[in-house]
Amino acid sequence: MAKINKHGLKMVGLKKTSGMTEDHGFYSGLYTEIFYDKSDGRVWGIDQYSLGQNTWTEYHDKNIIKVCNTSMHMTMQEIADAIKDKLGEVF
Repeated sequence: MAKINKHGLKMVGLKKTSGMTEDHGFYSGLYTEIFYDKSDGRVWGIDQYSLGQNTWTEYHDKNIIKVCNTSMHMTMQEIADAIKDKLGEVF
């Protein structure tokens, strides 16, 4: 297995989160929200079902950012890259 480039960030839970993601197809209504906690590096997903992706989870903690919604499988590297990209938008 190739080493994951975490872009110098602490990321705990990439493997589990990647394993949650599946190829559902956009129109199935199934998707996974992916989150990252800047304070401790935790990564996790929450499965949702909503046509149009109109259901979501909201955290009232400035350290927790929503990385993305996905209805496709994401590798650990794709999730790590998405976290890096999202952090670039936040700051």
